[in-house]
Amino acid sequence: MDTTPQSFTPAYHALLMAWISRQVFQRVGPVKGEMMVRKAVRRYGEERGQRMAQRAAAHGKELSMVNYLIFSEWSANPDQIEQHLEQNNHHNVRMLVHLCPWNTAWIKHDLIEYGRLYCQEIDTALLRGFNPELHVDVVKTQTNDHQACDFIFHGAPLNLSNTLAMFVGKRLNPGKRVILPWEYHVGHLYKTMSDVLAAEMGPAGREAAEAALEVFAQHFGEESARLVKRHLETDFTRLPEKTILKLEANHGYS
Repeated sequence: MDTTPQSFTPAYHALLMAWISRQVFQRVGPVKGEMMVRKAVRRYGEERGQRMAQRAAAHGKELSMVNYLIFSEWSANPDQIEQHLEQNNHHNVRMLVHLCPWNTAWIKHDLIEYGRLYCQEIDTALLRGFNPELHVDVVKTQTNDHQACDFIFHGAPLNLSNTLAMFVGKRLNPGKRVILPWEYHVGHLYKTMSDVLAAEMGPAGREAAEAALEVFAQHFGEESARLVKRHLETDFTRLPEKTILKLEANHGYS
């Protein structure tokens, strides 16, 4: 099995999250477990959103809804995700997601019960971290409603200027430079969930995360688990150093 960093995919992220959730449920039950897992996902999402905001600011961009959509830090292969944007009204944009790699992974491994909690929190948490004055309606998610994910992003009409800005932002500037590797995202998820669960559950919280990582190693190899654990000392509330250095070299930031 190829377990190099390049082999990390959204499925690694989805499955580790659900395996951690399952371990928590086994220790404290579904009621307390759901509360704790959702709190951990909120913290994780807010940290990612704050990092997106730092990157947008480093590029001299305002923290608008359009730039929130542009500065997303992840991407998936075309065969893993199917989504499209449409005009909801004169002020908002609607995103429909018909194929989602998280949902696909959870269905394949019978983990929807645990994975669905991620969908209940992540999008609002990301946006809150990016700019708490912005608003998204999570109308439906595949994992909770058994229909296409349906999001309404307020304040981002699909007019000519915004459509052009998103095209340029996604393809040219900043383009793919905002995308971080899946190894980094999985490491962030593991560290933040471990920290929150330890604060909520004591040693049992850390044990739950470690037990989930053992399952992760069984599926993806010990080397992949080691790559996740090496991020335990990473400060995920700041841009990765190499990203900052690249911005300084390209744009003269200090």
